[in-house]
Amino acid sequence: MSWETGDVVAWREAWRGEEYIAVPVRVVEDSADVLAVYVAEGTRFTFPEPWPFGAEHPWAQAGAWCGEHGSLMLMRPHDAYAIGHFWEGDERTFKGWYVNIQEPFRREGPSYITQDQELDIWIEPDGTWRWKDEQELEDWVGRGRFIREEVTEIRRVGEGVVADWPFPTGWEQWTPDPGWDVPTLPLDEVTDA
Repeated sequence: MSWETGDVVAWREAWRGEEYIAVPVRVVEDSADVLAVYVAEGTRFTFPEPWPFGAEHPWAQAGAWCGEHGSLMLMRPHDAYAIGHFWEGDERTFKGWYVNIQEPFRREGPSYITQDQELDIWIEPDGTWRWKDEQELEDWVGRGRFIREEVTEIRRVGEGVVADWPFPTGWEQWTPDPGWDVPTLPLDEVTDA
């Protein structure tokens, strides 16, 4: 199964089989090597199931993707991370890469499903980098989302990305099709999630 450039699909996240967020994204490229999707600024989030970790999902208050120029996300089959690309300013200057450590994505109908692993890496255009959300990852052990062995593996994935250094990716100058609107999910995809 593959998608065409411009198709709208759902990025879903699930924990132990319970899907708790769905985000409509636009397919940029779908090949044997990469799934590239675009999250447009203003894209609304839906929450088919309650956030399984108490209170509400951290994105619930925002309600929609915030971030100048949206984000381009690259995922390779079987990789336990995605690489986000961000831009800023009127000139759409490349701002940096965001490595989102996550379960390898799997396709299911008009969706791909993954699970965020909390720990992330921010990389500046000059190559300097830093971990993000290290303390939050540790906090999740006490709250039952991860066990210590999972935390070790999550960190290992991030260290592997930095060691392999896939930057630049070749997508830093990419721009979305100006005819693309902000996508939405059909009601049946939200309620059937």
